[in-house]
Amino acid sequence: MDYKGAIFDMDGTLTDSMYIWDVAGETYLRNHGKSPADDLRDRLRPLSLTQAAELFQKEYGITDTIPEILKGFDQVVEYEYRVNVTLKPGALELLDDLKRRGVQMSVATSSPRAIVLMVLERLKILPYFSHVVTCGDVGKGKDRPDVYDRAAELMGTGRADTLVFEDALHAVTTASGAGYYVVGIYDKSEGINEDLIKPLCSQYIKNLYDFVMP
Repeated sequence: MDYKGAIFDMDGTLTDSMYIWDVAGETYLRNHGKSPADDLRDRLRPLSLTQAAELFQKEYGITDTIPEILKGFDQVVEYEYRVNVTLKPGALELLDDLKRRGVQMSVATSSPRAIVLMVLERLKILPYFSHVVTCGDVGKGKDRPDVYDRAAELMGTGRADTLVFEDALHAVTTASGAGYYVVGIYDKSEGINEDLIKPLCSQYIKNLYDFVMP
């Protein structure tokens, strides 16, 4: 099969950034002079941001309003993206290889557009991508294939001749079910789901250096 397009997720696939959502709550509390409990990450994982803010008010005595706490979360997250987030090993080499092969590339992500563009530009990989499509753009999450289909449409490719690179179980499930050639990428944030992800992928790799063009 002659694959003409490649769609990349950003967080956990191109960038080593999933840790942000583990440390954001702890960082926020420390910034406010509070000591996070040892089990905070586990308790926050199933909560929405608003629920997390309510927990901080109730259990840590944060007196800011919910909107103020959410703004504080945003500032923590943006700082990490702006300063500390790095490319995953092999990302640049893979992008170079696909570019040499004449494969069009785009990004399909759940993250906000402003953050995505900033990160891709800072890491000097934005020029590789003809399009960046966010779930916000299409009004659907990655439990639906709309964000991938829109990216493929903009590239002029179809499901059958487009690669999708993803790390998360729900996203792999969606892209695979839609008929894309799915390359599953290991990320420690999804390690618990690895055995569920593997069978859904056309190719599963531990790092981006291991990708083999089908």
